[in-house]
Amino acid sequence: MRLAARAGINAAGARLVDSAGTPVALIRRFDRSERGQRLMYVSAATMLGAEPSAPDVHSYTEIVDALRVHGAEAQTDIEELWRRIAFSILVTNVDDHLLNHGFLHVAFGKWRLSPAFDLNPFPDRVRELKTWISEEAGPEASVEALLSVTPYFRIPAVRAREILTEVERAVARWRKEARTIGMTPAEIEPFTDAFEHPERAVAQGRSRKRSAKSA
Repeated sequence: MRLAARAGINAAGARLVDSAGTPVALIRRFDRSERGQRLMYVSAATMLGAEPSAPDVHSYTEIVDALRVHGAEAQTDIEELWRRIAFSILVTNVDDHLLNHGFLHVAFGKWRLSPAFDLNPFPDRVRELKTWISEEAGPEASVEALLSVTPYFRIPAVRAREILTEVERAVARWRKEARTIGMTPAEIEPFTDAFEHPERAVAQGRSRKRSAKSA
């Protein structure tokens, strides 16, 4: 969650607390007002009319469609969604099903993406997304697949590379961030495969291309 915030993602506030010697992550609720009143929230599954337990496959392009119809600030949230996908790819967050995405009601039937709230690295999982990038890309968790949908997301190529650079640079701090929250080297090492993989190199390569063009 801290890496996500560093990557420019609107992530829910989170902190670790000690509970009888066990570290517990506390995620701040974002579906309550400062006075404790409930805010209207729906999952992406609800927004898309999907049955969570059904085997049907859904894609991020469907969420884009929903934002264009129901979004209060559609293009801003569509770019945020693209950034979140990039982050999930680079940290191997492959539990990105529709219940782990949500919307908060703004007014007059218009919605905004809720803060990101369930982002976890899975070093031992197959690198396939639960929510496909698009029907054409399939479940592949790859930078190239993500870049292939920038026209659908209406994100200019230059802007997409900027976002990818920002996300990759944040993810590159993963070991330092892990030490900051108190993880030992023995606790950090098992997560290596979630953060150090070929897609990071692809993202870095895209960043270098951007730098070269700028020079």
